[in-house]
Amino acid sequence: MIRRRPTIALVSALLSLTLLSQGRASAQRHSDGMSPPTAPPRAQPIVPMSTGLGSIQFQQVDYGVPAPQALTRQLQADDDRTRAAALSAIGAPAQYLQRGHIPTPRALQLEFAPMGSNDDQDAILTAELDQHIVSAILVPSDGLWRRVGTVIFPTASSDASMQPSTFLRVTRSVLQKGRYRAIFTAATTSPTGDSAENQAYLRIINNHAVITMSFVSEQRVCDTGHGKGHGGCDLTLRWVQPDTSEPGQHTLLVSGTGKLAPTEAANPMSHAREFELAHLRNFICQPFVFDDTTQRYEPTAQPAPCSIPH
Repeated sequence: MIRRRPTIALVSALLSLTLLSQGRASAQRHSDGMSPPTAPPRAQPIVPMSTGLGSIQFQQVDYGVPAPQALTRQLQADDDRTRAAALSAIGAPAQYLQRGHIPTPRALQLEFAPMGSNDDQDAILTAELDQHIVSAILVPSDGLWRRVGTVIFPTASSDASMQPSTFLRVTRSVLQKGRYRAIFTAATTSPTGDSAENQAYLRIINNHAVITMSFVSEQRVCDTGHGKGHGGCDLTLRWVQPDTSEPGQHTLLVSGTGKLAPTEAANPMSHAREFELAHLRNFICQPFVFDDTTQRYEPTAQPAPCSIPH
């Protein structure tokens, strides 16, 4: 019995110390009425308020091709084999390369502009075919030419609103005043009459064609009901503009929304850009900055109401 007493005393002391420590910890946690600390919430990812190419198809490639002027002549040649080779060189869909169906483009457009980091004149050759508009992105390389990308939009030639001049425009870069960018615009209409328009911005970076930004630039959703109050349209327009706070580095994607009353939607002029802009009432802005890793403009903040400078 004498040998067991120290062991019992030690166990008893340890048990008392443990209970006391637990009691103090519990008092520290709950004496002030607060719950135990929790991990900070994870930051929500920044999501672009609009993105995507819609019906626009983009292919990044690297093929040697004839010079743009030569390709333009070959696409209009009388010989089927010459036209087929030229259509293949610009990246036309396979359906136009089959024997017996090698069309002559209905329209051609050739644009030259420095779209890369140097002063070389890059080229975009656009051909309107029966069911597609095809734009070949061409860059000079050691006295030769290479196709580094192709942009394709499925659209019937019977659609008078879509042709090379409306599909492609080359304009000065927002952030690089000495360089240019290509803007592709493709409009589609659903069977119910609703319409959508997508834009894709293209630059040449390290001799590669890159889509730096793409978004829904116009959307029109109309009520097709026939009762009172029906027939109006919800309207959304988006565009890119420099961020005045840091115009050399950042750009803004602006989204404006509005409504067209039934009588306004029925107006033949209601599809004019100026008419639509006049009916926008709410404006949301989201800042973007070019990311060298993704080679795209990435959003730097969540969309928010546009601030109007005083």
